Amino acid sequence: MKSIFVKRILVISLAGIVAIVILYSFAVTDKCPLKQIDILNDVKKYEITKDPELCDDINNRIIQLNNKCGIEMEILDCG
Repeated sequence: MKSIFVKRILVISLAGIVAIVILYSFAVTDKCPLKQIDILNDVKKYEITKDPELCDDINNRIIQLNNKCGIEMEILDCG
């Protein structure tokens, strides 16, 4: 009797933990400050490589971030 109860508790607990991790990962990846930090890291990479494709990608992401989050980051001069 106790082993069935323990198994059910373990299954319910595991399902709850998995659900919490999935929901947390979706919520965290959609946060504006984390996206801004990611863009700033890519800007540092661009300053080293001067790759024009990376610059265009970063500018597109900056525009999306500005529109979605109301942040006013300046776009890069890819010239």
